[in-house]
Amino acid sequence: MMVSSSRKMLDKYKPPKAFSWQTLILLNLFSWLMAWLATSLVQFLLIHLGWIFLIFGIYWWTSGNKLFKIGGFPLSPWIAGGVICGYIFGFILGNFLAAALILWPLISAVIAALPIILGSDLKLKMPPPEYRQALVWLFTSQFLLSCWFQFYFLTQDWLTEYPTILTDNFNRSAFVINVTPPPLSKERLPRGVTILDLMGSRIEEQLRNKPWSDVERSLLPSEREKLLNEMANEVRQEMASNEIEEDDLWQIGYNISLRDSGYNLELQAIWQGPRSQIQEYIISKPCQITQLNRQTDVGINTISQVKCEPARGWGVAEPIVATR
Repeated sequence: MMVSSSRKMLDKYKPPKAFSWQTLILLNLFSWLMAWLATSLVQFLLIHLGWIFLIFGIYWWTSGNKLFKIGGFPLSPWIAGGVICGYIFGFILGNFLAAALILWPLISAVIAALPIILGSDLKLKMPPPEYRQALVWLFTSQFLLSCWFQFYFLTQDWLTEYPTILTDNFNRSAFVINVTPPPLSKERLPRGVTILDLMGSRIEEQLRNKPWSDVERSLLPSEREKLLNEMANEVRQEMASNEIEEDDLWQIGYNISLRDSGYNLELQAIWQGPRSQIQEYIISKPCQITQLNRQTDVGINTISQVKCEPARGWGVAEPIVATR
């Protein structure tokens, strides 16, 4: 019974003839099985040999199968090209999805053109005149497709390195469409908001409940400039990330004015990166520094009170453009 079942299975998967795509697929499986049992250099050679058998077997199978044709147009070069990209960029080089997808159309175009430009002696030949225009269209279309794939990955890299771009308005863009805009959340706010929030917290920590004379001394032009520059550098170091490179594109500024019992300090983060409008994108965070008289055992002591309001401006409540 077991012998009969084994024979039926062998007959089912037996190639119709020695020179066929089924033979190549079986050689692929046999090579990988032997590689699993082998070690070192032999294992390395068998694995790569198995991939070569697989590529030729799949191309042969899909070329002769009507299921892999659309209106007479063969899909086998693109299927084989996908397997080749998986072999080169996935197995040999590791996980390089971007490079594989970018080169896939070009590799597939070369495979599709081989029967036309390759002679029976495996030497390159001039394509017949009736095929030349088709070859031009083939390579032009696949080159354009590769460019679009590359542009997609380039855009994704920009959004990773400069996440504030997501806050901008793409309504007038000719090639970028925000298909599913995420809801307004902390993750989508411009990083300038985080910079100002951290600076506001540091201002409150350093100036709150301090003697008023010390606070006024800290707000003198030279001391104020030094204090705010140090805070901005500390915040940038705290927020530093290997993936995000936009922090240096935020220019930190401020405006200070007198009020009845103290000062109004308005922190500003000005976006100097890529934007869709000519006007500057500005986010501001107002902080009120006031004096408070507190009764103590030795008399009245004047100290400072600091209160910073939430950041406002571009990309905070609504994507608006502020001007200086």
